[in-house]
Parts: sequence; C-alpha cells; structure tokens
Amino acid sequence: MISGQCHCGNVHIAIPKMTPTATSCNCSICYRLGAIWGHLTEQEVQITVGDAPLKSYSHGDNMIRFHHCSECGCQTHYSCVESGPDARLSVNYRMFDPTMLEQTQVRQLDGADTWQFIE
Repeated sequence: MISGQCHCGNVHIAIPKMTPTATSCNCSICYRLGAIWGHLTEQEVQITVGDAPLKSYSHGDNMIRFHHCSECGCQTHYSCVESGPDARLSVNYRMFDPTMLEQTQVRQLDGADTWQFIE
C-alpha cells in the first residue's frame, strides 16, 4: 500500500498503487483547490481519521462530496453521494510524496466548459 496524509497528519490515506493517469480539473471548485485527482473505488482506498473530524462540502448537482481535514484544511478526497464498493472515490495525490506523481500522467480536464480532456 502507498500512504499519504494531510499536512497535520490527522487524515491518512492508503491506496494499493498510483493510477496510470490522474486528473487536474479547471472547474469552479477544483481550480480553487489545486488538487490532482487519482480515481479509484471506495473498496481500494483506506482512510483513517484521527481526533479532528473530516468536513465535507457539496455544491451544484450534489453528486459528489469534497472532504477536507478540519484541523489543517487539506482537501484529501472526494466521494460520490451514492456510495458502494464500486463507487468512485478520488484521492488528492498532493497528499502523497511528490515523487509518486512522476509515475502518473496528469491529464487536464476542461471542467469549466466542455468537460473534455485537453490533449
């Protein structure tokens, strides 16, 4: 398992491996967050939270929830409102060692307009 954490160490994330691709999106929220998303399933991701609870935010069509550490504010992941073992859970790869991104192709998603990948 590969481990990452928020800045204060309250939230720990473990994934089996880095995905071959990740997404940098320019929609109204992702642009502000600056996250690089690795897309996995709920079944593949282990999230451990310490004393400070996670806080969540949902907007627009309320299909996904963005989660962040209530202590340091780091955006750790987002999840589908409809959960289940095969439901998408996307982790913010910026919570992991920066060298881990070297093995992942970061694709640019035009979430602000076309919802198409910019190649």
